[in-house]
Amino acid sequence: MTDVVILVASEVISAGLAVGLVCIFLKAYRLTRSVYLLGLPFGFSFLAFSYLSLGASLLHKADSVFSEGFLWLYLVTQTFGFALIAFSYYFSKRTEERAKHVLEIVSLASVTSILLILLGLYVAPPCLGLPSSDVAEEGFRIANLFFLVYVVSALVRNWQSSKQPISPLSWAPSAFSIFAVGQYSQLIYEIDGSQSAFIFAHVLRIASLLLLIHIYYASGRIRNESGEAY
Repeated sequence: MTDVVILVASEVISAGLAVGLVCIFLKAYRLTRSVYLLGLPFGFSFLAFSYLSLGASLLHKADSVFSEGFLWLYLVTQTFGFALIAFSYYFSKRTEERAKHVLEIVSLASVTSILLILLGLYVAPPCLGLPSSDVAEEGFRIANLFFLVYVVSALVRNWQSSKQPISPLSWAPSAFSIFAVGQYSQLIYEIDGSQSAFIFAHVLRIASLLLLIHIYYASGRIRNESGEAY
């Protein structure tokens, strides 16, 4: 029981940190009105929801139907969250109109997926339920790694092309790299059940979220002077 409480607490903490990032990026959007920035608060909102879904799954372990439903919500919303963040950086150098359309499509697809899972969770007969999330976990982790690697590479390219001196934003690739290593550790856990990899993944996730808050909060304070982009 103690282990469950600790794990649920880590999910709540992660969700709270993700919400903090949502607030930071919404403030940045209000200042710049750049459409591509909308993907960042939406992305971290999905991540916050995914962490709460995992916590709910842990609390409902005794009920396999609810536990599986929340696990599916966790996997789907987490991957869509990373996808929205990746699309934001992909469209940061492209037209506002095109960025708006793609973000709308991805957001619609993510919301539709969530609604379908909820429908399967609450409408389908208990004897049917949802398929086990075990069959898809590794695929979702690999997709998460793909999106995070892209974010890191995009941030590095943006920083190199901006020719800005060392600043808080120059540490953003490191923060997302920590996020990626955490996803890789989670993948290792799902393959061979390594408890050390499981703990490492949770620690790295919280560390990366804390670092991202520090980076983007600090960069927001000097943004008007430096002209840097998120």
